[in-house]
Amino acid sequence: MTETIRIPLPQGEILAQLAEECMELAHAALKLRRAIEKRNPTPIGTGDAVDMLEEEYADVLLCVEQLHEHFRPNAQTVNIIKATKLKRWMDRLQEARP
Repeated sequence: MTETIRIPLPQGEILAQLAEECMELAHAALKLRRAIEKRNPTPIGTGDAVDMLEEEYADVLLCVEQLHEHFRPNAQTVNIIKATKLKRWMDRLQEARP
């Protein structure tokens, strides 16, 4: 299935689609936060908000797969970056604890 998408779409379109889907995922995450916290009410219930998040997450994963096919990121480099960012995130959380 990957080849079906990769062949007709140029790299720029894959990047644009990824950006669009990432924005939609961010929007769905914010909507779910509102549904859960109820400080800024939304007519969308938590269940519907979770459904929206799952759909956008799937869209982003699909685009990331296409990104991988087009750009072949270096897995070792990506894993090092992820580990560095995870450590920084954990350190910040630790520092924020009373």
